[in-house]
Amino acid sequence: MRRTGALIAGGLLFLQSGGGTGLGHAVDQITGASTAPVPTVAPRPVVRPDSVWVPDRYVPAPTTGSPVLVPGHWERRVSAHESYVPPLSTINPADGRVRTFPAGVRPPPEERPGP
Repeated sequence: MRRTGALIAGGLLFLQSGGGTGLGHAVDQITGASTAPVPTVAPRPVVRPDSVWVPDRYVPAPTTGSPVLVPGHWERRVSAHESYVPPLSTINPADGRVRTFPAGVRPPPEERPGP
């Protein structure tokens, strides 16, 4: 039994070392490929996004002056002082009324007094 185990172990070592076949060469190729350095890529240039996310905010309603909720939305920058705003639906938290404002070019959200 011991002799059989020794023969099997010797056979496995023989096969692992290549055993006169191209197996040893293949193992060397796999080892070389797996330990090769990972290629690096140059960082992508920073591009100013043409769209900006405007989070939920409360602004005074143009007609009543009471605060209304303007849900978060994306706006597309037209220039440094103008943004294209999609149609906006505001919600009055006091009574739940919804009012929709048409799309258009407006000042950036931080400079805008209303929706």
